[in-house]
Amino acid sequence: MTARCLTASLLLVTAGVMADAQSYKNTAPESFRANGQITGAAGGAASAIEIKIDRYTTDTDHAALAATLKSSGNDAFVAELKKAPAIGTVKVGPRSFTVRWAREERQQGDTRRIAVVTDAPVFFAGGGAVDAKPTAGYDIAVLEFTVDSVGMGKGTMAPAARVKPGGGAGVMVDDYSGKRVTLVTVSRNLS
Repeated sequence: MTARCLTASLLLVTAGVMADAQSYKNTAPESFRANGQITGAAGGAASAIEIKIDRYTTDTDHAALAATLKSSGNDAFVAELKKAPAIGTVKVGPRSFTVRWAREERQQGDTRRIAVVTDAPVFFAGGGAVDAKPTAGYDIAVLEFTVDSVGMGKGTMAPAARVKPGGGAGVMVDDYSGKRVTLVTVSRNLS
């Protein structure tokens, strides 16, 4: 009887230790790795993307930026965004872009929706074409993804974007190419 109780206790302790090893702190600082893909009539491209969030934007800073967007539009929003403190980076290949806004939203269960905005465009998909439209006004990049309780997920990236008030979330994102990069896999880096 004692051996059975000891075995059962060891199994419970081992299961608890394994669960702790697989869980993680759902808050910044944290980093993610994403595999991005975009395809079009002229072909496609893929790239690894590193997303590092040192801290999330405070409610006060978020409200101020949202009010600027609503009252003054994209250009004023970008100007205010560039004044915000650096709170992370997005790295694509050897190039690194400063994150000035990042928010997380708890969703059903342990799923989180994370949105990140850089203070510069990452690239202009289709911008090198002879008949490409002007790039002016597409001054930021927007990444949106969801991750589950173990840090796995998927999402999208508008690598060159502008924003305006509206839509269900209060912000509408206009991507330069008209087609977003698909973040096929997103995984939280364990630290």
